[in-house]
Parts: sequence; structure tokens; C-alpha cells
Amino acid sequence: MNRAFLFFTLLCISFSAFSQTAKLGQANQTEVYLSEVPFEPDAPAVILMTQGESKFFGNVFETTYFVRIKILAESGKQYADVRMRYYVGDKRYEEISGLKAQTVNYVNGKAEEIKVENEGIFDVAVDNGYQEVRISFPNVQVGSIIEYTYKKTDKNITFIDGWTFQNNIPTLYSKYQITMTPYLQYRTIGQGSNYASKVEKTDAYGTYSWTLRDQYSLKEEPFMKNYRDYVDRIEFQLTQYQASSSTSGVEWENVMNTWEALGDDMITYYSDKGFYRSNPIEKESLNVDLSGASQKEKAEKAYYYLRDNYGIKGEDWIYPKQSLNQLLKSKVGTPVELMLTLMGILKSMGIKCDPVLIGSKGYGRSELVPYPFLNQFDEILLLKELDGSLQFLDLTDVMAPFGYVDLDKHVAGGLYLQKKASKLIPIDIRHNSNTVHFSQVSLNESGQLWMQSSFRNYFYKGLDLAHLVASNERKNEPLEKLFKEEDQTNFSNFKVDDAIHEKNFYTVNYEVTYPQTGNSDFISFRPLKVSSFSDNPFSEEYRVFPVDFEYSFTETYNTNVMIPEGYEIDDYPLEEKFTIDGGYVTFMYSPMMMDKMLKITARLEVKIPLIPAHQYGNLKYFMESVASKLSEPVILKKKSNP
Repeated sequence: MNRAFLFFTLLCISFSAFSQTAKLGQANQTEVYLSEVPFEPDAPAVILMTQGESKFFGNVFETTYFVRIKILAESGKQYADVRMRYYVGDKRYEEISGLKAQTVNYVNGKAEEIKVENEGIFDVAVDNGYQEVRISFPNVQVGSIIEYTYKKTDKNITFIDGWTFQNNIPTLYSKYQITMTPYLQYRTIGQGSNYASKVEKTDAYGTYSWTLRDQYSLKEEPFMKNYRDYVDRIEFQLTQYQASSSTSGVEWENVMNTWEALGDDMITYYSDKGFYRSNPIEKESLNVDLSGASQKEKAEKAYYYLRDNYGIKGEDWIYPKQSLNQLLKSKVGTPVELMLTLMGILKSMGIKCDPVLIGSKGYGRSELVPYPFLNQFDEILLLKELDGSLQFLDLTDVMAPFGYVDLDKHVAGGLYLQKKASKLIPIDIRHNSNTVHFSQVSLNESGQLWMQSSFRNYFYKGLDLAHLVASNERKNEPLEKLFKEEDQTNFSNFKVDDAIHEKNFYTVNYEVTYPQTGNSDFISFRPLKVSSFSDNPFSEEYRVFPVDFEYSFTETYNTNVMIPEGYEIDDYPLEEKFTIDGGYVTFMYSPMMMDKMLKITARLEVKIPLIPAHQYGNLKYFMESVASKLSEPVILKKKSNP
């Protein structure tokens, strides 16, 4: 169930249209003999068929589900542990009933059906008002077909769950059907490239269906943690319902049909929780110095006061669980609770500040739907005006400096909440999250190759590095764990320069020695040791989703090789430049021989961070070339005696 707080009890007339529903034990011969998915041959299991059929019964929405899965490999047996989560809350909003399940094995061509008994079905409470039905299928083997069917009822008819056509294993056939009632009007919202181009639709007498076939499995791919934003699916939101009127009989009532109405509903909800109070820390503010010469100084003090004195815990969501008074007592809150509290503090100091609802990356929406659809929002930002300049503010990361916004919230737009004036606004958060690596190579007093290095990361790359260092410290692990281990090298003399709050960068300085190189006739080493792309991250043969680097950035490498006395350069990498069609990424490598020094400069630049899947082959080859170039060695050799 989609979490929402607008529920209706309506008198609805239910009717159903004839449809052919899949049944247990009716797998066809193609399904029985299938041993491999043609478009994904390494899949351990496959969904042969998944089907949903929804109807209205009064003020209850009911969906009948049917799923048929085939196990193709030993590792696919894990999919015989099925879990269905549903939202109970405090009023039994959703319920699951009528569950039937079985394993079907084929012995000498004959089907042997093993029904799942009651002891194989568990209904378990999880968290935040959710329950989970778990099915443990018996006697599952490679080649088994497992199938199950059940009904789920939902009392929330404002937002309908809808249907997701893709799953974590390939899906050969996925169909959703809904029979609408004439007393309710819904907006239908579809998403995904296959939905846009390949969906099969039907519409007959108020019954609508959507079918997709041969869907790739859903899985995280390198540089695409937000793959859910591109999943093929369909959703519904109530826009109007018929209500009785004493004067005109029956009238249509609108439901969140404008951005202003939707925004006012959210503002009312936040107000009821106490977050629009004039000063949310009246008692505590007597002991808190929030003064400053500028609005920015005041806002920074308020930000750090909350960040450093209140615990941030729980799901980042648009709905606070606690009231403001409860938060002030517990001093632990969810991100939205702390941000709304910060909003109140800023407003009490005369600083204009309001919430912005957003759909964060990975929540399931690659782009905002341009009409009032509340379900596309899951988190908030604050938009404040400081000394005449607008700035977005976030409070979800306990290590983030003032002004940093979690990268999952760097989206194209959001809903700016203002009483009777809420509207969509663009979001464009600029930053230079780049990396600069500098090294100087020489021989130490023992005649060993010695590399002094500085690894500096700016803005969000710096914050990521700060988190990695902090994680290592918590685990009591040495800092060399941050770098790729390499034979015959020793890391030492680590020093951290944390200037992330003052100058927006974080630096790790370190030294590397090569003990085996002492007094060698030939010394071979990689001059560019540290890079995110020294190994090609793209090894899969095909790509389902776009490659998302999240933001544009550059990685710059500078290495000065001081030619030791008695040595000369025997070989070094040649100059090279390459890119891919469209200019998404570029790379240059430039060596320069100088007096007693070889200077090497390399630069990788991601210019367009979202690279479509059809460019994957080009990108894979590009990154393979980058990794190869970064691994090319410099070779020093001893001069021969005259």
C-alpha cells in the first residue's frame, strides 16, 4: 500500500467484466519444458506468468494475484521462499486472504502436485505497521514450477497500488487488469521505456488491461543504484468521486486536483503536527546562541545546533511520525521531523523558508509527473532565502556541512509548499565534486622507489571520502584499506586534512615504497596508482538500464617522476586521447619529458552523467581503454658504465 493520509468512505457500485484468469496446475507444454530464458540465459529462475485483476467492492479495493515461477538452476531455489508485504496499520487497511500455493514436479512427463499446507505459510509482523505473508514451498528441485494465488483487499482507494511489470528475475508474461466503477475517476500514470513502446492495451466496458512480455530481470548494475526510477509500471490516483447533495442530487467532488490543493493538504498536516509554530524551540532557545551578522550565519548556527544535538534516525519520508513536542522531548527524529523543525527556527528568525516535496532518486520516478500526483513524492528539502539568495537545505547526513544536499535529492524539480500558492519549481544544485591526485616519485635513502602522494576530493566526493575514513576508524582498520592492495608495495605516513566544512575538500596524504626496487637495474611501476577507473567497472555483456554517474565531474592525475642519479627513462606511456559518440565522457593522457623529470598528466571527464543503455558497448570499450592506459608502467633502467 502506498502510504497516504487521505481516505474516503464512498458508496461504490461494483461490477466485473469477464476475463480469463490463470489457475493453479495449468502450465502449458512450453512452460513445462523451458530450461533457459532465451534473452537472459544465465537466469536461475523465471516468472512464467504474473497476473493481477482488480475490482471495487463498495469502499474496498480488491486485487486477485496469480504467480507462476520455474526454477532453472540450484541457485534459483531461493525464489521458493516467497514473501508478500502488506500494510495493516491500526485499522487493518490491507488484508491478504484466499492463499493457495503448490509445487509442481514433472516425473516421466507427469505432473506431481504438492500443495503448501498451513505449516508452510506464515504471517509475520515486521515494522511500521506492516505484515508479511511468507510461503515455504516443499520439495523444490531444478525444473520445479511453483505457483500461488491470493487476494489482497485495501481500504485506501485514493492511491491504488497499481502494477510493476518487472521483477528481480526475468518475466515472460505480466498482465494487469482493472475494472473501474463509474462513481470514481482515476488518473492513470505509466512509466518505463517498454511500457511506452511495447505495452499491449485493451479497453472494454470499463475494464482496462496492460500486458508486457519478455521483461529483463531487475538488478543493480554498476553506476545505477536508482534503477527503480526506470522500472516499467503503472499507478493510479483518485481525482474525482460522486457525492450526494441535498440540493442537486449527485455532484462530483475533486480530490487534490491542483498543486495548490495538494500543497494545502500537506501544510495542514504539518501544522497539525506543530511544525508551523512561530518558534519551535522557545524554551531551549534561551540557552542557544543563534545570533549572527547575516542571515547565513544565523541559519548555519541553527543547522549545526540541530545536527549536533539531535539524533537522526528512521526513514526519510514526507510524513513525520512524531509531533514537534514529542521530538523536542525525545531529541531523536526522522529527517523530515528535523528539517521541519529547522524550518520553524528559521521562520522565527525572520528567514523565509518553506518545504519542497521531491521524488528522490531510486524512489521510482525518473521524472516528475506534471500534474498533482502525490505518490511521486517521498522526501523533502527546504528552500530558504538567505541575504537575498535562494538556497536548498537538507538535514539527513550527520557529517554533511551546511548547504549540502544528499545526492539522492539532486533531482530536476519538486513541489514548493506555500499556502494557496504551491507550485512545481526546478531544482539545480551546482557543485564541483572533482578529484585531484598528485604524486612525486623518486628514490629514498635506501635506494627504493618512493612515491609521495596527495589525494584530494572536493564537495560530494570529499564527503564520501570523509565517510570512508570515519568508517575505517570505527572498525580500527588502517587507512591503506582505502586503496587497492598491490604486491610489493608498502603504504605509510597517512595524514588526513579535513577541510570539508571550511573549504569543501578532504585530502588524504600518504607515501608508498617499493621495497623490491632497491638497487635494481630495471624499475617498473605504475605512475598513476589511485583512480576510480583503474579497473573497468563495466564487465557485463549487456546493459538494461542507463549508466548514471549522478553528476558531472573530473578526475585529474599529476605525477612527477624525478629521474634518479644513475638512471634513465627506458619506456613510458605515450600521449593519447579518446571519447565516445555524443561526448559523454573524455580521457586524455599526456607525458612530457623535462630536464631530469618525466611529468605525466591525465584527465578523465564525465560531461553528461546519464548515459543511455544503447551507448553501453561504446562506454564499456572506452572504460577498458582508460583502465589499460592507467595501468601502463614507467620503466627506469640503470645507465651503463662508460
